[in-house]
Amino acid sequence: MKKYDVLYKLINSALDGDTAATFELILHFEPLINKHSKINGEFDQECKDYIIDNLLKQIKNFRKIWNFC
Repeated sequence: MKKYDVLYKLINSALDGDTAATFELILHFEPLINKHSKINGEFDQECKDYIIDNLLKQIKNFRKIWNFC
């Protein structure tokens, strides 16, 4: 199974309300989230929380877009 197939299934499960799949998505993207959670070159937990919060909101909004495809 390809990496993208696993990601596709995780996204679909998260869109269906699967909390575990949503958590797995966050874990999958955590290195990228951590990379962009810096202010003045230093890690900032509040920034990371903000990114994760927005990711969760966008997963919910993605359902609206996904249904059109």
